[in-house]
Amino acid sequence: MAVFLQWNSEYELGVPAMDADHRDLMEMCNHFLTLVESQSSPTLLADSLDRLILRTRAHFLAEERMLDRHGYPALVIHKAEHERLIREAESLSDGLRTDDGERDLPTIIAETSDFLKSWLLEHIRNNDRPYKPFLRSLN
Repeated sequence: MAVFLQWNSEYELGVPAMDADHRDLMEMCNHFLTLVESQSSPTLLADSLDRLILRTRAHFLAEERMLDRHGYPALVIHKAEHERLIREAESLSDGLRTDDGERDLPTIIAETSDFLKSWLLEHIRNNDRPYKPFLRSLN
C-alpha cells in the first residue's frame, strides 16, 4: 500500500491509546488514498470513508472521555472541533454516494483526498497537542 501520510514522533502525545488510535486512523486515511490512486469506484471510496468516520467517532469519544475524566479545561472547544470534522467528513461521504446527475465526481474525490491528507495531522498538531502538557502536569 502506498504511504501518503507518514507517522513520526512529532505526532506522539505520550498517551499510548491515543497514539495507537492516531496511527490506526492514519493507516485508514492511507488506505482511502490508495483506493483513489487505483481509481476505485465511488461506492468503494464512500465505504472506506464511512469506516474511517466510524473509527474516528470511536476515537473522539474515547479521547473526550479521557479529557473529561482529567478535567481538561478546553474540552468544550475540543468537542466542537470533533463535531465539525465529523460533519465535514460525512458531507464528503454523501457527495461520493449521491449521484444526482450534477455532481462533479473528480472534484469531490479531490476534495475528500485533500481533507484526509490534512485533517488528522492538523488536528493532532493544533487540537490534540495542547492537551499533552496538561496531561503531563497531572503526573
